[in-house]
Amino acid sequence: MNADQQTLLMFKGLIASMPEESQVKVKQAEDKLRVVLSEYPEGEALVAFGLIGAQLQTESP
Repeated sequence: MNADQQTLLMFKGLIASMPEESQVKVKQAEDKLRVVLSEYPEGEALVAFGLIGAQLQTESP
């Protein structure tokens, strides 16, 4: 198993450990984000998501 597969399994485990209501909200957010990705098939949305992730990391204590 490579590092990317491990990361995916960790996220799935995290989601599975959440209350059902939170799991539903995560799925709804995932669905919305996938729509955004499909609206920018040349990768612009992926770059924007990366930017947001980097910004969130710099804001962490």
